[in-house]
Amino acid sequence: MALASPKAHLRVVAPLHAPEQGDSDAVLVARARAGETWALEALYRRHVQLVAGTALRLLRNRAEAEDVTQETFLLAFEKLDQLAEPAAFRGWLARIAVSRAHRRFRARRLRSLFFVRDADRDDEVGLADDAAPGASPEDRTELALLDRALLRLPLPLRTAWTVRHVLGCSVEETAEACACSLATIKRRIAAADEQLHAHLGGAS
Repeated sequence: MALASPKAHLRVVAPLHAPEQGDSDAVLVARARAGETWALEALYRRHVQLVAGTALRLLRNRAEAEDVTQETFLLAFEKLDQLAEPAAFRGWLARIAVSRAHRRFRARRLRSLFFVRDADRDDEVGLADDAAPGASPEDRTELALLDRALLRLPLPLRTAWTVRHVLGCSVEETAEACACSLATIKRRIAAADEQLHAHLGGAS
């Protein structure tokens, strides 16, 4: 089974290279730091799809994704003065979203140690569940197979592959979101590709 990017068959939830209008992120960050609240709203509107899409693809639960989206923006705006490069706001925001999602994963593992039933799985959203309206049955089947294979990957590999190939981030953006070097993220993506090919080897 070829590992074509699933992004073409999914709803557009996090366009990474959509045309930007108006002030740059750097200008908006500077104005927000100066106390102009409209700039915070503009930053939110510009990047909310990126954050929400990242949270949903990683957590696979809409309620949790909404919580992480809110947490991400609250934390980012609270720590806005700590951002060294205002022009890098987008990547920095993605890193916060990934970090908050990983905190949720750790909480799930802790709950499982105490044999508490994880109700979050009742509303799990897989790739096939969030396919674009025009996706064919074959596309949905392919997404479901890929989804099951992704769940077998270690979290760092799954996160790297999802951010790169499902959300459509560049390698540089993926490294920033995962808080690691370019060399490390390339190794993680390559390892994920190799394991996915192995898991999907019997699929056609």
